[in-house]
Amino acid sequence: MDYKELFESGMSYETFMSIATAREVEKMENISKNVSICEKYIEKIKNFDKGYKFLLSAESWCPYVRATLPVLMKMIEINPNIEIKIITEGRGFKYLREKLDISEDLYVVPTLAILDENFEFVTRYVGRPSKYRNIGFDNVKEEYFAGYRSDDIVEEILKRMGKL
Repeated sequence: MDYKELFESGMSYETFMSIATAREVEKMENISKNVSICEKYIEKIKNFDKGYKFLLSAESWCPYVRATLPVLMKMIEINPNIEIKIITEGRGFKYLREKLDISEDLYVVPTLAILDENFEFVTRYVGRPSKYRNIGFDNVKEEYFAGYRSDDIVEEILKRMGKL
């Protein structure tokens, strides 16, 4: 299955949220209230010179997904030329993992494939920001899971896209 087929067969955000439990929806809504992107990154997102497609492998029970998805939705709010489709962890493992060259034992959700407007691969974002390997995730995890580290996620995505 190519990227275009995977994207087109993915769920909308609304469908994804409709199959989440009430508790998962509540948690994600609470996190969404805390998502804030700094002006510097807002300008970068607004100035994307073309459309992008976010193909996200996710499960609503995952706290990393609940921290990441509201940030992606905020990016889409800033620039409507970004589209998102969501596939399950199982479909991501089966179809996306190999395309992104992720070994079986390292595949996690969220896994995000960023595609251009022609469904060509641009980059990937997996798990959580890589800078946490240096500063230690334990130092930031409460803020991260509450939605207060949104800029860290955006920074990583923009860097991987070559926008920073």
